[in-house]
Amino acid sequence: MSSDKSNDQDVHVGSFFIGNCKFSVYEEMSKQLQKIGWKRMKKSQLATCDFILGDRFTIPYHLLRCELLPPHSIFNGTRWINYFQGSHKITLKASMTEILRQADSTHTEWLPISFVLGGDPEKVCDERALFVDNAINNPSTLWIIKPSSGGKGQDILLVSGTEVIKFVETLESTSKRRYVAQKYVDSPLLVSHYRKFDIRVWVLLISPNYTIYAFSKGCCRTASSAYDLSDVTNLKSHLTNHCLQDEHLNDGEYEESNEICFDKIESYAKEKMGVESLLGCILPQMTNIIVRSLLTVKAQLEVPPNDPSRCFQLLGYDFIVDTNFRVWLLEINGSPGVAVRYLEELVQKMQEVLISSKLAASPDPSIWDVNKTEFVELWCEGHPLPQGLLL
Repeated sequence: MSSDKSNDQDVHVGSFFIGNCKFSVYEEMSKQLQKIGWKRMKKSQLATCDFILGDRFTIPYHLLRCELLPPHSIFNGTRWINYFQGSHKITLKASMTEILRQADSTHTEWLPISFVLGGDPEKVCDERALFVDNAINNPSTLWIIKPSSGGKGQDILLVSGTEVIKFVETLESTSKRRYVAQKYVDSPLLVSHYRKFDIRVWVLLISPNYTIYAFSKGCCRTASSAYDLSDVTNLKSHLTNHCLQDEHLNDGEYEESNEICFDKIESYAKEKMGVESLLGCILPQMTNIIVRSLLTVKAQLEVPPNDPSRCFQLLGYDFIVDTNFRVWLLEINGSPGVAVRYLEELVQKMQEVLISSKLAASPDPSIWDVNKTEFVELWCEGHPLPQGLLL
């Protein structure tokens, strides 16, 4: 009798903490964990939790490294934290641009020409002079200017020629705000009604073996009006961000939520573009870019094997495809929104990866099958490094 009671006391029920991040993925994760019996804990109990779903700017990594969980806990004495310390190096647009240019000799094949502007000149590189020179020498080139830490399509400009000079002149030399001026991909592949689209891929990075996954169901986000390069004032025809498209009168007229899933874009490309397999062309390119970009920050993000915490992070990769079917990386989001149609399944599959996470490396990457709903393993420790990385 006493033995049974002792065994009952040893059973550890999973517990988690969720902060005030207001991020749909972790709100859904909280709901699913509670549904299977996990306990939601208060902030004062954070160090006792198996899952930390915190705000990336307030996670007390130093405290959690000192507060150990018991060996009989759900993850055998370790816990999961939902952000990598230092992940801003790849999700802030300015630092992403700098790192990818420095650490990968192939970046010109998939990263549009970019200039980093602003910031403290004593601490960071400011390329506004180079940007102005390039604009003067190439007056017809169109540039998209984005705040380094911006999101949701806010404060984005499309400029060319003398407009570049005007913008640069507005930058205060003492301001620490940084921007990225990225060469606009002006020959994008278009869908019905001559509309532009970009591609969102959800990527999961986890700390055991620095394993990189992609969610098999990506999403093409479409514009609500026809692409017109002669009119750059209509941002809603050039930027496919949902926050901008939601304001458009034609939002949802052509596709529900202005989204096309991978299997539908494959059918469209075959029927309307005469392409045997668009996905067969672009999935390997996206895999290559995802793996390369995350390997450039591996040394900064990797969690030591003896660390009492493991990290995972969902990232949103935004790509665009040009008329030559070349894939270009636009940006990497650290707290990406997820299409409503995929949210529940994505979180469920993410939890399956985390809860059943193995420490042994797989011998080969998995096959990216868009007809399945799963996280596809793209790379992990033990797989060969791509050529061209300057690590």
